[in-house]
Amino acid sequence: MKEDKRFYTFVFAPTAKSQLRKINIPHNILFAILGFAAVGFLTVAYGAYRLAQHAVVVAKLNILQNENRVLREQNQEAESKKDLLLSRLAALDTTQRQLAQASGISRSDDINKNIGQGGPDEEANLSDIERVTVALENELRKIKDVFDKNQVKLASTPSGWPVRGYITDGFGMRRNPFGGGGVESHGGLDIATNHGTAIEATADGIVIFAGMYGGYGNVVVIDHGYGVTTRYGHMSRIDVAVGQHVTRSKVIGAVGSTGRSTAPHCHYEVRLHDRPVNPLSYLSVGRS
Repeated sequence: MKEDKRFYTFVFAPTAKSQLRKINIPHNILFAILGFAAVGFLTVAYGAYRLAQHAVVVAKLNILQNENRVLREQNQEAESKKDLLLSRLAALDTTQRQLAQASGISRSDDINKNIGQGGPDEEANLSDIERVTVALENELRKIKDVFDKNQVKLASTPSGWPVRGYITDGFGMRRNPFGGGGVESHGGLDIATNHGTAIEATADGIVIFAGMYGGYGNVVVIDHGYGVTTRYGHMSRIDVAVGQHVTRSKVIGAVGSTGRSTAPHCHYEVRLHDRPVNPLSYLSVGRS
C-alpha cells in the first residue's frame, strides 16, 4: 500500500511580535479527531435529551400523584359525608315513623329498608339517597298537615276556666235556687267570683252572639268549630261583637248578675252540636 502523504498545515502566531509557527497534521488524524468530537457531541446531546425526557416523565408522575391524592381525599370526604347523611336519614326515618304512628298516618313505604343496609358491596348510591330524601319529605309534609289540623282543633277545644272562682252549682239536675221547691236542669257550671272580674274565652273561635238572652242575661256565645260552642252568661259587661275572632284567654267581658241570677257569677256552658255537656270534662284542675 502506498502511504498517504496528504496533511493539513496550520500556521499561527502566539503574539503579534512572535514568529509564525507551522504545524502539519495528517488529514486522517484530523478526521479522526473530528469524528471523536462529533460522537462526543451526539452522545452529550442524546444524554441531555434523555435527561429532559426523564424530567418531563417525573414531572407528569408528580402531577398525577398529586391529582390521585386529591381525588382520594375527595372520595374519602364524600364517603364520610354520605355515611353521615345516611345516619341522619336513618335517624330521621325513625323519628318520622314515630310521628306517623302518633298522628295516625299510614306510611306509604318502609323507607328505612332502603338505607343503612349491607356491607361495602351494598352501599347506597346517591340516587338511592335522593329517592329516600324525597320520600321522607313527602311523608313529613303529610304529617305536618295532620299536625297543623290537630293544632287548630286543639286550639279550638275548650280548656281551662273562664274566670277564677268557686263552683257554686254543677252540671245536671239541681234544686231551684229561687225557692218554690222542685228541681231543674242546669246546663253548665256557676263559678262565683267578684263583680267585674274579667271573663276569658276558653278556646279560639268566632263570636256568634253577644247581648241579652232570656235567663242568661248578658251572654256571649262562641263557635269553636267541630260542633263545639261555649256560653258565658250573667255578664255585667260585654267586650266583643258578633263575627269577631277570639283566641284562648281573650277577655270577652266581665262577671255580673244580669238575667236569672242570685249573685255575681259566671254561668259557663259547653255544648256539642248544641247539646249541653259537662264543662268539668274541659276544665283544668286547680284553676279555681
